Amino acid sequence: MSVPDTDLREFLGRVIDGRYLLREWIGGGGFGAVFRSDQYVLGRAVRPVACKVSRRPGLTERTAGELFADVLVLADVMGTMTDLEARRHLVHVYDAGLAHDLGGRAYLVMEYVQGGTLAAEFARMERVPPRLMVKWARQIAVALRGLHCLLPPLLHRDLKPDNVLLGQDRAVRLIDFGLAARMRATGQADGVAGTTRYMAPETAGGAGLPASDLYSLGLLLYEGLTGRPPYAHLAAPLDLPDRALAQWLVEAKRAAPPVRPSSVEAAVPPELDEIVMRCLELRPEDRFRTADEVIAALDALPGPGRGGRAAGAPTAPARGPAELTAARHAVREGRPAEAVDLLRRVIGRGGTPRALLPALLVELARAHDALGEHAAAATQWAQAHESVRAGARPPDGLSRELLARRAEAAFRAAGNKFQAGHFARLARDGG
Repeated sequence: MSVPDTDLREFLGRVIDGRYLLREWIGGGGFGAVFRSDQYVLGRAVRPVACKVSRRPGLTERTAGELFADVLVLADVMGTMTDLEARRHLVHVYDAGLAHDLGGRAYLVMEYVQGGTLAAEFARMERVPPRLMVKWARQIAVALRGLHCLLPPLLHRDLKPDNVLLGQDRAVRLIDFGLAARMRATGQADGVAGTTRYMAPETAGGAGLPASDLYSLGLLLYEGLTGRPPYAHLAAPLDLPDRALAQWLVEAKRAAPPVRPSSVEAAVPPELDEIVMRCLELRPEDRFRTADEVIAALDALPGPGRGGRAAGAPTAPARGPAELTAARHAVREGRPAEAVDLLRRVIGRGGTPRALLPALLVELARAHDALGEHAAAATQWAQAHESVRAGARPPDGLSRELLARRAEAAFRAAGNKFQAGHFARLARDGG
């Protein structure tokens, strides 16, 4: 039986089970509706809560349990978790049952968090200041620590900005445990689960680990700091089946690693660069081993507010101009391999002025071209184009359209017709 959202609004003002007054409509969807409600004890309102009411009527305890499976996982976790700091960053579940006076609909009562999602905050701010992003990342890592330290450990498996609530207290809380799973005796959680864009490579292969959640945290950190995903330069073939997309992304990420956050947003300090890029290592053994290690690294960042340079610390000299000149000289003299090595070290170590990044990437692309390494050259042309699209000034003599054309030609030379077509379309649209 299907009931429109407008019908569910008619429940405003009703009382569930004699205890929960549905006072305000928060939102509705395929599942049902969520109301801000007042909880009554002995006839007195004691606290605001969020009350989730199912769209489907006539449920039994068994079918209601199936509907609320994800939240019941969270309730079970909160009942056994001893990490009090972690509990603060998870939404508490208070009650659940069947509302017979609402046609046998299931209801769930949870902590009421006034605010929005981290995704909405990212969209509003465009780029989150490092100090604030570090604060939120640390809170997420604390929540993950609480989950991963359970026996057996619980993996979230769908960490992304949409699944992180930001309350008016500016503290974050993880939500949506629909894909969460306990680790098995084999040391992993089996099955492919999560949102492809935020999925770790090993999860795409069916073997989730605690480090998989840390990979997703790295993606979230990168996106918040720079205003774009780290792999925005990758464009999957349009006709690729869903079952093959995850593996395609793994291979594409290996061939075209992202630039460091500081190359996109100059305010990101090198030390924070290192944390983000370590979270994004494709092999889980190369990442942080535990959420506690991430927390320790974030706590060790310089500056009174974390994520910034300590007061009075000398400003490091800008990296890149001298190396760019040397690389150009090496290419002209027929030593492109030397130029590749030099430029990769400069780009990879961070601290490069954002305005210089496109020129460094272009010179690296030209050096790869001189070596006949067309696939590597194509990656650098694509990243130079993406950097300019993100707001950096294009190198002298090159517009966004010309960068797209160079990427198109390099991808054709590498035999990648799909990516060549993608950049051809971008060039036709002006870059």
